[in-house]
Amino acid sequence: MPLFSTLALAMIAFAANSILCRLALTQGLIDPSSFTFIRLWSGSITLAIVILGSQRTQIKYQAESLRFSFYAGLSLFAYAALFSFAYLKLTAGTGALLLFGAVQLSLLALHRFQGLRFRRLEVVGALISLMGFVSLMLPSAHQPDLLSALMMIGAGIAWAIFTALGKQASTPTAGTAWGFIAAAIISLLLLPTMDYYTISRDGMLLAALSGSITSALGYLLWYQVLPKISLLQAAISQLSVPAIALVLGALLLSETLTLRETLISSVILSGIALVFWTKHNHQITTEK
Repeated sequence: MPLFSTLALAMIAFAANSILCRLALTQGLIDPSSFTFIRLWSGSITLAIVILGSQRTQIKYQAESLRFSFYAGLSLFAYAALFSFAYLKLTAGTGALLLFGAVQLSLLALHRFQGLRFRRLEVVGALISLMGFVSLMLPSAHQPDLLSALMMIGAGIAWAIFTALGKQASTPTAGTAWGFIAAAIISLLLLPTMDYYTISRDGMLLAALSGSITSALGYLLWYQVLPKISLLQAAISQLSVPAIALVLGALLLSETLTLRETLISSVILSGIALVFWTKHNHQITTEK
């Protein structure tokens, strides 16, 4: 599958995942611990089936791969758990600003720490996307609860670590699967905190869909893309998720999509396109 098609599908999966989380958690259909637990276990089972059905995937793991799985699983668990708990007391705009802000800063800092430079047009494209993103999310943002804000920032940092690890996975499919399996095992720690009396059938279904479809398969696509793009591209491309979520909300939930939101979303996507075009153009120039 072409790079941009895979990347687009991954971003659509991320956006759909945010909608499923919002439906389950903000409407009180399930508690955060149970949602996280079901999400991680359903995702790990789905990916276990994927790797067992793949003749090209080596199931045997060396010590290095086991370490990778542990770190990927720990970061994935931290992201999923912190995100679920933080979502209860944050508006969609506030949560998005804190989460994606933490992701952007973490990945951009790591990009620079690795000694990689930012090209002028990449900076321009990134700034366009960031300003568009802030303009899109700011109207629905409110002063957050401090603990919830810290948890959402922690979730963003954990997701950035999970993303950075994806560039090191020797086999994207196995890396995603074993990371999910490790996260599911770690999620057993949540069992004492689960509120079994608040779990509804719809809540369980949304958590299972989030885990098995939009998380497991979405992250699988994400790990397929990461070795082929820079950390800067990985960071900026994720700013498209809120814009895609707005479109999906309008299509699936009959939510209103205003002209302002449409225009700002176009600005965000234009900035992302500029970052990718600059990288692609530089590669062509270098090869000549």
